[in-house]
Amino acid sequence: MPRLPLPSRRRVALIHSQLLCIDGVSLEAQKWVKAYKGLGHKVFLISGKFCSKPKLPHLVIPELALDHPTVESIKRMAFEAPLGEDESKALRDLISSTVKKIKPQLKQFIQANGINMLSIENVLAIPANIPLGIALKELIEELNIPTIMRHHDFFWERNYYIKYNNIPHILGKAFPPKLTRIKNVTISRIAQQDFLRWTGVDSAVIENAVDFSKLAKPDAFNRNFRKDLGIRKNQLLLLQPTRILERKRIERSIELASQINKAFKGKDKCVLVITGPASGPESKNYFEFLVKKTRELSVDVIFASDHIYLYRKEEDGKRVYSIDDAYLNADLVCFPSDIEGFGNVVIEAAAYKKPLFVNNYPVLREMKSKGFDFIEMDQELNKAVFDKTLAILRNKKARDSMVKKNFNLAKQHYSIEALEPRLQKLVEQVDKWNIDKILAELHSMIYSFSHALMGLLFWRKRK
Repeated sequence: MPRLPLPSRRRVALIHSQLLCIDGVSLEAQKWVKAYKGLGHKVFLISGKFCSKPKLPHLVIPELALDHPTVESIKRMAFEAPLGEDESKALRDLISSTVKKIKPQLKQFIQANGINMLSIENVLAIPANIPLGIALKELIEELNIPTIMRHHDFFWERNYYIKYNNIPHILGKAFPPKLTRIKNVTISRIAQQDFLRWTGVDSAVIENAVDFSKLAKPDAFNRNFRKDLGIRKNQLLLLQPTRILERKRIERSIELASQINKAFKGKDKCVLVITGPASGPESKNYFEFLVKKTRELSVDVIFASDHIYLYRKEEDGKRVYSIDDAYLNADLVCFPSDIEGFGNVVIEAAAYKKPLFVNNYPVLREMKSKGFDFIEMDQELNKAVFDKTLAILRNKKARDSMVKKNFNLAKQHYSIEALEPRLQKLVEQVDKWNIDKILAELHSMIYSFSHALMGLLFWRKRK
């Protein structure tokens, strides 16, 4: 999309608890930054911390970060135990004092830089930083500033936030705030419907994107990927680019690998590479279950979180590869999750022209409606699923046709270039709201003034 003329360009402050980091929200925020800049808008960054040095004008307020001690204390008090009257008052006082600390800094930065639009990432539907959410709600009201809020997930989806009903007045008013000056964005139609049911507020759907200009290419660094991971040249490499969580259903990928080994008798066993670590104490039992499963089915599995990161680096003289390097070296991508908010793996596999084995989780149906061709299962790894897997692995022509089609669809629907016009439409909508509101307020002022003038004339006439 061509850059907008100067009068249409905005000065946008993009806000998240952490930016330029490796968490999913931070990575998606960077794609919106690129889209805003591509349209000609000037972008400012506001965060609690930056994991790398920002090149754009920015503000750091430590209390915006999720791991700030005060923020962590507030979160524990609000969600981890029932509160008595004295404890509730202490919580309210701590929240109030923190809001008073961060709100003036936000306001000063916004006004000093002439910022005329806010773009807020996942702060106002997940109360992980309660003072930040309240401060933003109050500022949006006070400054009358057009705002786009993107919600990646919601507090009512997590038992942690709803187990104890300590702050219903805060959750009801600020997470999210129900203000007409805000345009809400959800990342799938399912999330849109859930958001509407819970809040009574409509939202626009804008799915996650892939930056096709940053796709990795084979080079001297990733040429050593298989060797460094101990994978032989002729082995089929199955890639599960996820963390080790039970809902990712990694055992299905292990079962698929076992079936492939049986079909490819006399050849090297395939290997399953799992990129992410076990996440938290609840994943320990699941990890042990997976290890047992690999032994029972005699499947080669590499738990590769020490070898694969979101970006390349070297540690102790050893290469650590990026997720992109892993995609480049894969023969088949596995994503048999039961539930996902979106599922970036689906569009990343398409972008890297890799066939995808995937469970038909709810949001996947929205992607499939665009015409993608995947190896799909419906909760069960049956013969039809396995037969299609073998057909794709054995038939290069069919495989090339599948991945080329998926690549073109991903570029059409999920690229930064596809994101830009949809994002600009949102900007125009919040701008239109602002103009309409100014005109309505002006009309109201004229109406009030005319009535006052008529009253004055009537009073003078009676005198």
